[in-house]
Amino acid sequence: MSPDRLSLTRSEAIRRRKEEDEQRIEKMKQKRVSTPKPVRAAATPKPARSSSARLSSVMSRSQLRARYDVSMNPTRGQVRANDWQSPTFSLPQIEFGPRWFSFGLVLICVVLIYFYLNEAAFLAQEATIQGNQRLTGQEVNRVLGIANQPAALLNPAQIEYNIRAAFPEVYGTYVQVDFPAKVTITIAERQPVAAWVQDGQTVWVDAQGYAFPVRGQVPGLVAVTAAGAPPTPASYDPTQLIGARPFLTDELSAAITALSPHVPEGAALVYDPHYGLGWADPRGWQAYFGHNNGDMDMKFTVYQAMVDTLLARGIQPQLISVEYPNSPFYRVRE
Repeated sequence: MSPDRLSLTRSEAIRRRKEEDEQRIEKMKQKRVSTPKPVRAAATPKPARSSSARLSSVMSRSQLRARYDVSMNPTRGQVRANDWQSPTFSLPQIEFGPRWFSFGLVLICVVLIYFYLNEAAFLAQEATIQGNQRLTGQEVNRVLGIANQPAALLNPAQIEYNIRAAFPEVYGTYVQVDFPAKVTITIAERQPVAAWVQDGQTVWVDAQGYAFPVRGQVPGLVAVTAAGAPPTPASYDPTQLIGARPFLTDELSAAITALSPHVPEGAALVYDPHYGLGWADPRGWQAYFGHNNGDMDMKFTVYQAMVDTLLARGIQPQLISVEYPNSPFYRVRE
């Protein structure tokens, strides 16, 4: 079938549909015109209907209508005496559930925290000090500031800082807080090997060259009288705030330890920035062994040989230096 034929067929179908619609409308108009309207009779008085008839008519009409019931509270003054009722009171019903359990736990925690922060049994008083040798427990507790403080709020790191800031000779601290309020502090003190005297001030020095204030008494401690400042160690930090500071080099500290047992009776160690460590020999001269403990045995051997030779020749030296044992020298009074 060609496209022209197809389009004609569709046009014809549309036209026929329109004709059928028009014929249907005409038929409906003819029916309306041909149906005679009833002639309204003359107005005659309606017979009076009985109350039952009127009731049935109202009921029939009400059946055709939708019914809506709306409840309304009577306004003041419309309540009849027979409808009045006395007010009733009822307590709210309490139901126990997970929320009450959570509330109980929170309440218990709050009470425990209150007692833990305020009861005397949980307040720290004095710390037990262990490992101390020259420091006393009273001195340490004086700087702690933990008296009548809740043990739960104590900061061990802050306690360690306070101890090291107040006592430079302490190089190790361990703080332990036990239930309910027991504080135990273990400290480690530096052990002095010499008392360094310079410009009228005295500090103690340990084997590593760290200096710290004098505290207490150490029997047999060697005193070093310095004529000048020692070399600055490489580990010295000018920004250091707490703790002992490096004061002597490792070589000079080792030399003090090595020379101390050989100091003659009645003599004292001395330090000269140029000649190093030595002592004032009671026989009337200054002996120097340098700034380090290298070849210390050879230095003692050479020194003793020079002393024997000089005394045998009747020479009274003023200074003997064996800092370099391969090239020792002496000086006499002019």
